[in-house]
Amino acid sequence: EKMTPSASQLKALTAINTLANFCANLSFNTLDNGTLNTAKACLIDAIGCAIHGSKMPWSKIILSMVEQDGPCKLPGITGIGYSIRDAALAYGACAHAFELDNLRKPGAGVHPGATVAIPALMMAQTVNANFGELLRAITIGCEVQFRIGAATLHTPEKIGFHAPGITGPFGAAAACGALLNFNALQFANAFGICGSMAAGLLAFAKTDQGGMVKRLHLGRAAESGVTATLLAHQGFEGPHSALEGKFGVLESYAESFDARLLTKDLGVDFETKRICFKSFACHITAHAPVQLLQMLLTQHGYDGAAIKEITIYGSEKMISHHNIQEPSDPLMAQYSIPYAVASAAFNDPFDPDTFGAIETHGDAVRQLSRNTTVKLRWISNKPSTGWGVEMRIKFHDGFIANGELDIFDGCPEKPLSHEAFKHKFSNMTRHLGSANSSELFKRLNQLDMDEKISMFFG
Repeated sequence: EKMTPSASQLKALTAINTLANFCANLSFNTLDNGTLNTAKACLIDAIGCAIHGSKMPWSKIILSMVEQDGPCKLPGITGIGYSIRDAALAYGACAHAFELDNLRKPGAGVHPGATVAIPALMMAQTVNANFGELLRAITIGCEVQFRIGAATLHTPEKIGFHAPGITGPFGAAAACGALLNFNALQFANAFGICGSMAAGLLAFAKTDQGGMVKRLHLGRAAESGVTATLLAHQGFEGPHSALEGKFGVLESYAESFDARLLTKDLGVDFETKRICFKSFACHITAHAPVQLLQMLLTQHGYDGAAIKEITIYGSEKMISHHNIQEPSDPLMAQYSIPYAVASAAFNDPFDPDTFGAIETHGDAVRQLSRNTTVKLRWISNKPSTGWGVEMRIKFHDGFIANGELDIFDGCPEKPLSHEAFKHKFSNMTRHLGSANSSELFKRLNQLDMDEKISMFFG
């Protein structure tokens, strides 16, 4: 039964309490088609990412650790069921296993596919929800998670925390709590518990090994959100001040923050619509450079072999975190703007394998990566902060091409076309066979709001 907590239960209306009341009272019928369609795309994209990610060596290690005994399955991977916590851990990690999963624009340190859609899908199977209830849950998860990420002003990563490991548990708990029909007090306790489960260090970004741990952060975040939900369901309590309060998430994990953003326009302006979908299997900061490179090569009739050097002008974060000219493992290659751009100069960037095993890449890719420089971009006398870039390509024949790109394919302002979205899903799931991949995509797109999730696996 839904209920609004009494004043004695909620002594002060914290951000957690406000978010909890929103989660408990959001009706499916109030969600517009734009929000629901984006939530649906988030789910389908996450499933494709997890299917593809399950093939990766690091994913196989995690999958070998979890017990095959439970109701939770991933479409496209038949016959194996896990408990909900194990499924959230394993498939959350799989969804982030190859830098293909969706996020928010502007960036806020969130990956809703891996940490909202995947745990929600697992909980939906556990309680046998219908598809409409699952989309409502995903929306609720995004609304909570994105606001927390926004309130941190994306500063946890400046002091060494991997932000999705902090925001992820909250998104997972919000979505899973929605599927368990939590009241506001249960949501508030779940969020209070999540504050103590936020984790993930960026150490992997500043060394030459250990990149696998980045994938684990998302699985652990999904698992933590599920655990917090199950605890709150049994009456376990967490501090309702765990976001903006003393020693809460904002104070402990963010270099600077704006607590007002935790609840700003809640229920009025839906954050879910800010989901950004990737086209390429590399860090989001490389997407504008990769797409702009393709545009300039096509426009001027050159190929990768004709390039002498590339200069990219972007944000401070692109320089501090992603200007890696000689990456040493696959994760660092995907995290590196110079290497991603160099790879895309010689190979099809829409093919995930382009950003795969770096030992298969030729000397030309490595050389161009070394000859690609990232510098600070200035806009109106201020350093740029977004994902947009300017690019200068110098060719061996002396010709110089210049361009800029701020909004790339997959941004909320420029959504992927249905064909582009289908092409990505097909590329991610081609190991299932063309017919099986196509049928799965069609089936996911045609799910009826009243259809029980169990019917999908029947």
